[in-house]
Amino acid sequence: MNAPLKKSADRGFSLLELLIVITMISVIIGFAFIQIARAHQLMIRANAAYQLTAYLEKARLDSVRRRPTSTAQMAQVSIINATFYSVAIDSNGDGTLDAPQVISLPTDAQLHFDTPYPRTIYFNWRGRTVDSAGNIANPSFVNISSTYYGSTRIDLTSAGQPSLDGPPASSAVTNSAAPAPSFRNNTQVP
Repeated sequence: MNAPLKKSADRGFSLLELLIVITMISVIIGFAFIQIARAHQLMIRANAAYQLTAYLEKARLDSVRRRPTSTAQMAQVSIINATFYSVAIDSNGDGTLDAPQVISLPTDAQLHFDTPYPRTIYFNWRGRTVDSAGNIANPSFVNISSTYYGSTRIDLTSAGQPSLDGPPASSAVTNSAAPAPSFRNNTQVP
């Protein structure tokens, strides 16, 4: 005798199960989209910071190469306002500064400078940062911030070198007396 066939309700998906799966997939896609957008914004900010760091280093090296004697001849990076900066270097190698190149921070990432502006960073013939009078300036920094995703700090060392990783760790330098010479017992010192 054959057993009667059972009629089962689990032959397919119910509408409720389908809606639950679609909702779960939508939430996962939403989180992925948010993370991708955040990563994109962070990448744009990092690229803008790398670009500014590269221009600071170019200006520093240009001043070392040309050995200027006055601030008018020194390579410089000027923060003009919250979203623009300019770079004045001798890019064609004729010995004089070219017209400043104005660069904008990316507008789609809502980036801006957190440091006071207008501000000009001059580099002397030794590559150090100086003020407008040519006096050695203390090491400083520049912040590039995003409206929603934090900021990136570019530090300038006392030697004028830009650094994205924060100020370099320094260790104290100690001068010690040279060790006293040691002689063999039979050595005669006049």
